[in-house]
This record gives sequence, C-alpha cells and structure tokens, in this order.
Amino acid sequence: MKRLLELITDARTGRLSHTKLWPNVANLVATVLFVRAGWLNQLTTDIWWAYLGCVGGYTAIMRFAQAARERKVNDPA
Repeated sequence: MKRLLELITDARTGRLSHTKLWPNVANLVATVLFVRAGWLNQLTTDIWWAYLGCVGGYTAIMRFAQAARERKVNDPA
C-alpha cells in the first residue's frame, strides 16, 4: 500500500501532492480507455499514437526533468 501512496504523495512530507495526483489520474483514465478500445477492437493507429504520446511522453519528460534536476543538485559548480 505504501508503494501506491508514493504515486500521489510528496516523498519529503508524506502529504498529498497535486502535481503527482492529477497526472497519475490522467494516465489511469487514458490507460482504461485505451484498454477498453482494444477490448472492443476499436484501436486505430491514431489512438496508439495519442496514447503513447500522452502517457509515454509524459513519463519520459518527467524522468528527463528529474535527471536534470539531480545533476544540477549534485554538480559542484
């Protein structure tokens, strides 16, 4: 359960983080709709690109931002 709470809480304070909550809600909704479209045999190339762009793109951008932030903090300039 603690792992699930990490998706919506701030690591330092343990309090609810709106910057974590709403992107994860959006990703969950997109995933549910994507799976539903697949289940109903309604997946198109456009839906694949939109899903991968939104969910995958968001994850890639956030990881890049986190790596850049960590590099800046750890770089003794």
